[in-house]
Amino acid sequence: MRTFLLTVCALLVSSGIGLGILAWRPPMLPPLASLFDVAAALRMDDTPPSPADAAGQGSATDGRAMNAAGGDDRRMPPPGMDFMPPVPADLDVLTQATPPLAPDGTDARLSAHLLPRLAMLLRVRPDALRVYATDSHMDRHRGGVRMTLGPASVVGWQQPDGRWRIARVPGETFPNLLQEDILWLLGAGVLVLLQLAWWFAHALSAPIHRFAEAAQRLGADTGAPPVPRDGPPEMRRAVDAFNTMQGRVNRLLHERTHLIAAIAHDLRTPLTRLSFRLDGLPEPMGAKVDADLREMKTMISAALDFMRDRSLGTQRQPLDFRLLVESVADDLVDVGYDVAIVPGPPVTLDGDPVALRRAVVNLVENGLKYGQRVRLRLRAGHGECLLEVDDDGPGVPETMQQQVFAPFFRLESSRNRDTGGIGLGLATVRAIVLDHGGSIVLRNRKEGGLRVVVALPQS
Repeated sequence: MRTFLLTVCALLVSSGIGLGILAWRPPMLPPLASLFDVAAALRMDDTPPSPADAAGQGSATDGRAMNAAGGDDRRMPPPGMDFMPPVPADLDVLTQATPPLAPDGTDARLSAHLLPRLAMLLRVRPDALRVYATDSHMDRHRGGVRMTLGPASVVGWQQPDGRWRIARVPGETFPNLLQEDILWLLGAGVLVLLQLAWWFAHALSAPIHRFAEAAQRLGADTGAPPVPRDGPPEMRRAVDAFNTMQGRVNRLLHERTHLIAAIAHDLRTPLTRLSFRLDGLPEPMGAKVDADLREMKTMISAALDFMRDRSLGTQRQPLDFRLLVESVADDLVDVGYDVAIVPGPPVTLDGDPVALRRAVVNLVENGLKYGQRVRLRLRAGHGECLLEVDDDGPGVPETMQQQVFAPFFRLESSRNRDTGGIGLGLATVRAIVLDHGGSIVLRNRKEGGLRVVVALPQS
């Protein structure tokens, strides 16, 4: 209904503009030429007479002859009578040896009914004249008669020496009067309708734009605030469905987190009892069973920590990300690890300092385990900051660079159990980065080793 009403309003405004222009503009006539103008032009040697000259040349005899012939009385109106003259036409007058032809090159439209009137004005015999009129009008004005020729009409008068004096009424140029009126209507209508169209498009697209932004926020942060209910009824129904879906997703995530955490917590008790019962096993069987039990406890503890971190969410605040990365590098250097960071300007963003520090520590320790040396580079631009973590390890096959972010996934061929870890390090890093609206990718360096690129939005 809103779209229909706006369309109707636009049509009414456009029609109103057209009616307003038609009412405001005075009526316009095509370039007509009266018989008196044509006769005066043919009498002149070079150019048609001006209105003052024509009035001076018109004698009483000429006026009587014109009225008797039913000619144009624009120059000689009856005493006490006056009317507006037609639009004057600039006649083209020339002299040539051959008789004139019609505008289309033929003589098929010889206007015989105009010959006697023009001959009366010029006081010549009708057979000395040629009149090819594309159109002719006869108007009566308060006792007088005005006869006019349409555009592109041709009038010829044979002179005593045999040559022909020819007067041509100029044709309509582009744009003609009708086309000019249409262009005025279109131009004014477009100027007004452009503003209405922009407002109309903005009114329709603004709720959709806010809805799309909310969908993007949900992909990065399931705890984002609900979408406000505004816009047309259809958009409000879509917003209600989206907010309901967001609530269900949050409930499912929380239930999954609590379920896994409960299972991991409850597994500790039977594992402890199992370790006591297997305490008396002979070697080397006892040592192998004890190692497996310790590994299971480590996995359970790691799973509990992972779920606990996911359930706490993020506490955002402005922070200097370069300072945070430098502090991580300095702590590891102090305990003897080969970690270096390329210096640069501060990089400010909104984030959870505890979670981001954990992500950086996991990336650096992951590189140290498999590469023994880590180089950090931090740079900002185009509204985001990039953290590059390079190591000298064996790298990751391109076909598995997405699988390594899955929980408990490990590449046995290059990263085995002896190095420690249960496959939650990169999963934790990816979860933290996604919670901050960023992205993380792995790339194998040409010179060898792995490069982890973390992109985070700047504040």
